[in-house]
Amino acid sequence: MSLPQELDRRRFLKLSSAGVLAAFLPLPARAFSDAFPPLGTAPSRKITLGVIGCGWRGGELLTNALGSNEIRVIATCDVNLENARSAAALVDAFYGFRKASGTSRGCSIYKDFRELLARSDLDAVIIATPDHWHALMTVAAVNQGKDVYVEKPLAKSIPEGRAVVDAVSRTGAVVQVGSQQRSMRSFQRVVELVRNGHLGKIERVIVHLPRSMRFKGGDPVPPLAPEFPPVGFDYDLWLGPAPQVPYFAARCDYNWRWSYDYSGGQVSNWIGHHYDIAAWALGLQTQFPVEIFNARATFPKSNPLFNTATDFSFSSRYADGRVIDVLSSGSEEAGVAVRIEGSSGWVESSRSFFRTSSEDLRRATIPAEGFRCLSVNHLSDFVHAVRNRTEPVCPVGDGHRIAAVAHLANAAFLSGRSSVRFDADTERILGAPDADALLVSTFRAPWSLPV
Repeated sequence: MSLPQELDRRRFLKLSSAGVLAAFLPLPARAFSDAFPPLGTAPSRKITLGVIGCGWRGGELLTNALGSNEIRVIATCDVNLENARSAAALVDAFYGFRKASGTSRGCSIYKDFRELLARSDLDAVIIATPDHWHALMTVAAVNQGKDVYVEKPLAKSIPEGRAVVDAVSRTGAVVQVGSQQRSMRSFQRVVELVRNGHLGKIERVIVHLPRSMRFKGGDPVPPLAPEFPPVGFDYDLWLGPAPQVPYFAARCDYNWRWSYDYSGGQVSNWIGHHYDIAAWALGLQTQFPVEIFNARATFPKSNPLFNTATDFSFSSRYADGRVIDVLSSGSEEAGVAVRIEGSSGWVESSRSFFRTSSEDLRRATIPAEGFRCLSVNHLSDFVHAVRNRTEPVCPVGDGHRIAAVAHLANAAFLSGRSSVRFDADTERILGAPDADALLVSTFRAPWSLPV
């Protein structure tokens, strides 16, 4: 790292701790440093990037992008213009230290993602919107020649996920799904131990997902009367393809996750993390399960805005007979995430710990020809794939099949069935038309998936 650039970053991080960054997103300095690839990329060769969805998660990804010398953020977009403006201010504050060199032209602000995607000077986008927008925006972006980093789950429904996979195949776009635990060392170690046979014959796989809804700002009070959207927030555009319903502040922001109109609860929220790691460790990430069984769920009764399962469990069986058990337990911040038990020992991991049944297993070495996880930063892996036109660590096909597990589980819950069988060729539920109908999302006019 050259001294002038290092000083620029240090100066920015020091100032931002009490300024723009602190007001926008209180992240530690390592949020930038974790993403730093080798420096030296000429400004003309940087990947130009736009960020669609500048709320909580979009802000995290934006700070990560600013830490990469391979990227130039040139646009922000959010249906809440205040979010887009705050994000753009962060971008301009960061690049402002280099304006004298002529490498910064200011960050553009958009409310409508279609205007951002129309830019011919844009190489790639981050999509960090509510789930019901993921597929529509991703297909629109790749059709416009953009590469995409899209948050998990890839899509809100199985047909939407299929549309994304087909669009990527047709266009040759690079799409990274934001299952960033594939780039976290403790989870990678789980995968490496299993893939290289250190656990022996696998006997049981348990995935723990958070049980409770995590409401931003505390538990929302059930609404008494419709509210009015704040100035600058285009609520109709926020809804987009989702049903037209009255505005309530509690329905938006982080809490949209708890309505089936926009997402699928904690099952959809975390399937692309903990379940994804378990499936990846078993080499099942490229397959659909053939059956969801032992499904049970309870649903909230106290707030009419929210209807996704609060407590649940299910098991998924694959064509070769292997099973992954899923339990709701604990919270997002604590507890075991993934536990894999084999004839030679067990391994378990979360975002806060990594444990093995023995010290020998912990210290086991991976042979030179063995399976290794090479990604050290999820966004940097995306950049590498864009540069080299290679497959990222979490490609769109994997994202589609992992998200499908959540959609199948939710279909079982909502139809009141303890099991559903799935045909991987047709991507339909077999023998249960009521459950199969739940796999499809109806888009509100005039929205439809681009083709």
